Amino acid sequence: MLARKIARSIVVIFAVLFSVVVSSSCALAQNDATPKEQLFVGYQWLNPGGNVPASYLPRDSQISIKLNSMPYGAGAAFTYNFAPHFGMEADFGGNGGDQAKEFTTSVGPRVEFRSEGISVFIHALASWNRLSPPGLSAHNGLGAILGGGMDLNLTRKFSYRLFEADYVGARQNFSSIVGPEFPGLQRTALSGVRLRTGLVFNFGYPETTVPSATVT
Repeated sequence: MLARKIARSIVVIFAVLFSVVVSSSCALAQNDATPKEQLFVGYQWLNPGGNVPASYLPRDSQISIKLNSMPYGAGAAFTYNFAPHFGMEADFGGNGGDQAKEFTTSVGPRVEFRSEGISVFIHALASWNRLSPPGLSAHNGLGAILGGGMDLNLTRKFSYRLFEADYVGARQNFSSIVGPEFPGLQRTALSGVRLRTGLVFNFGYPETTVPSATVT
C-alpha cells in the first residue's frame, strides 16, 4: 500500500516537472546564476497520517488510535548544487502537538529551475523517521519524503519560500507491544502531508567578470 502511494507520488511529481519545463522553457533558458549552497529555515505543519496502538492496553487486546495533525514545528534543509538544475539535499524537520511528536532526517536529490523572480523545485528524499506516540516511547522507522515548492527570489542572497508541500511516508514497528492478532498495528504505515514556509539563504554564486575594452 505504501509502495503504491510512493510510486503514484513520483509519477505526479515528474509529470508536474515535465509540464513546468515544457511551458516555461523559453523563460527559464535565461536563468540567473545558480548558488552553490542554499539553506532553508522556517515553519512546518505536519499531518502524520496514521494509527498507533494504545499504550494502556495489553498486547492481545489492542485498539488503533488515529494520530492528529501536529501544528507546532520547524524545518531546515541544506542543498549543495552540483549543476545549475541539480543538487543534493539534507533535510531535518520536527513537529509536535497535544498528542505526539515526529522528527525526520532525510537526504536525496533535488531538481530546481530558476527564473528572474521565481524558483521551482522538487525533491525525493530517503528518510529516518522518529515517532513518539501518546504514552509510548519513541520508535524509529524508514520512509520517504516526496514533493516540491516555490521560492520568491527577493535578492541574490535571500529568497522567501512561498510554499513547500511534501508527502511523508514511513513504516513503524510496534510488534514489541502489539500481538500478532493485530498485524496492521504491529507494522504501522504512516502516510502524511507536510507543509512549509520560511526563508532561503543563497551562498557561493560564481564570480562575475566586468567586461573591459582596450582602444589603441
